[in-house]
Amino acid sequence: MGLVPGLGGASVIRSDRAATGLVSLFSFAILAVFFLIPLAFMVVVSFYKPDPMGFYQVAFSWENYAKYFSSFYLNVTLRSLWSAGVSAVLVVVLAFFAVLAIVDLSRRWQLFWAVLLLSLMCISEVIVGFSWLILLSESAGIPRLLEVLGLWDDPRSLSPSFGAMLIGLVTLGISIVMLILLPEAANRDRSIEEAAQTLGTPPLRVVFNITLPIFAPTLLALTLTMFIYLIGVFVMPTMLGRPSDWTMTVMISDKALGDANLPLGAALAVAMLIITVVVMLLSTMVSRRRLL
Repeated sequence: MGLVPGLGGASVIRSDRAATGLVSLFSFAILAVFFLIPLAFMVVVSFYKPDPMGFYQVAFSWENYAKYFSSFYLNVTLRSLWSAGVSAVLVVVLAFFAVLAIVDLSRRWQLFWAVLLLSLMCISEVIVGFSWLILLSESAGIPRLLEVLGLWDDPRSLSPSFGAMLIGLVTLGISIVMLILLPEAANRDRSIEEAAQTLGTPPLRVVFNITLPIFAPTLLALTLTMFIYLIGVFVMPTMLGRPSDWTMTVMISDKALGDANLPLGAALAVAMLIITVVVMLLSTMVSRRRLL
């Protein structure tokens, strides 16, 4: 009689392992269908030759990657990295100080801000871009308001411009970062901060010398995450940026769809993917060394 529970337990363990294996197999299948197979197809197509009468000719050529190393595409790459990096830093800095202010409010106002941030995440990127396009326009936006208030004598549209593009990128990421930081900031141990304030340390100095170092690993990880996310944004550079501000995502779309040069678009996408992975690995190594 004593062997029955053991046998039953073994069968339960085997069934759990089988269920876990099925879930893992299903997850891998989803990953393969929606990421690995398209990625492999993109890498293969990047070596093909463009066809004026179609998308590509089956061949093996390094011509598309050679074009990437021209001065034009290298400048676009540096511009893409710069805009994504600046936007990611601005997002994390603004979100961090905004969250510190929100967690000091009453529970009702904290709930209000949480609902508002969730609502902002539900808004389409296109709607956000159009909203800023209107707000920054000369006829019905902020410049016209400043003229009415007597603060701008000769108003003009603020978009398209690099600053308008940065505003759009920051708007996309700030609600995500704030929602991630809110629980950690609200539940943090404030004993050290309160002790420093009791000893007469100014609040701003407490934030920079105590609070900021505590959140440094989280902020570094969020900056890296936002950099990877914002480097692939397409709508904001297209709607709010000038042609001289366009990032590599716009160029990839222009070559693959506008010029029907799918091999060149695939090569540009592969190159940007490699650069993103390299930047991510370097940032991870730097963050580990700082933690050690």
